[in-house]
Amino acid sequence: MDILELPVTSEGSRYVLVIEDYFSKFVNLYALLDQTAHSVAQCLFEDYILLHGIPETVHSDQGRQFEAEIIQRLCTLLDIDKTRTAPYNPKSDGMVERFNRTLIDQLAKSLLSCGGEWDNYLKQVAFAYNTTVHASTGYTPYYLIHGREARVPVDVLVPKQAVPSDLPLSHADFVSAMRDRLEVAFANTRQNAAVAHEKQKLYHDTSTRHQPYLTGDLVWLHNPREDRKKLAPHWRGPFKVLAVLDSEGVTGHVYRIGDLLSDGAPSQVVHYDRLKPYTLGLIPVPSSGVRRCPTLDASSRLGDEVTEVMEAGSSGTVSRAGRAVRPPGWFKNFVSYY
Repeated sequence: MDILELPVTSEGSRYVLVIEDYFSKFVNLYALLDQTAHSVAQCLFEDYILLHGIPETVHSDQGRQFEAEIIQRLCTLLDIDKTRTAPYNPKSDGMVERFNRTLIDQLAKSLLSCGGEWDNYLKQVAFAYNTTVHASTGYTPYYLIHGREARVPVDVLVPKQAVPSDLPLSHADFVSAMRDRLEVAFANTRQNAAVAHEKQKLYHDTSTRHQPYLTGDLVWLHNPREDRKKLAPHWRGPFKVLAVLDSEGVTGHVYRIGDLLSDGAPSQVVHYDRLKPYTLGLIPVPSSGVRRCPTLDASSRLGDEVTEVMEAGSSGTVSRAGRAVRPPGWFKNFVSYY
């Protein structure tokens, strides 16, 4: 489950609530005027749950609308296991994030060829996606949900095939035949999904060098908020690894870390991709309680060396070309002393 923001339409629609089933890949799209927790909860219950039933698990990012009390209360009342991604790690919800890109592409093509506004084509794009064979499952999402293929507009143009003579004559026979078809389809879907998963994992691991951290290691933490600021520090730290968490039976991907520079800061749960080893050494804690970075000592020595060069440079040095090299007098105003 995810929220996608698009340009505001004349009807006031600005957001799309995307809900996709992980097994069948069946997607549901709902246009929203706002992304408040109340609007999301109302749409989730009235438009999705009342049509498809109560899901066992709902997975989303850590957006405020998904972590609000009303969503937590709804999941508690309906016995829904609410899970969430790690902060600033969209790959934890990669299936929906990948569909968002498909949705934007298809809406852009529809608007270019037919005009209008995006909320007029939302249901059509969802229907086209659900009636297309998915590469990971080998079936259309519509078939895995309804047990039959949808009748699409092309069926109107193509002559209808003859009705099979072995159709079930009673409701019980129909249910039994559909159950048999779905059992075969579900088994093939699981097998195809496992093969697709291994292929995607192979592509991902070719450019990944995973070296898990241990409890007590010092790490840098990437700060995505500063990515757009060219001169801002993109890494913060050092942080200490407090615990290695278990994510679906796999360890070494999610960690709980604590900030060494702030005693009162709460611990954070972050993904491995946002961390890198801290290589500057330990940070000493003076008796005054003020933490100093060891690089300041090196900077102090560097400042002393620059001062000595400036003081000894009054007589100047001789370069290879035989010219006297002296630092400018105004350079003294720009030397930092520690």
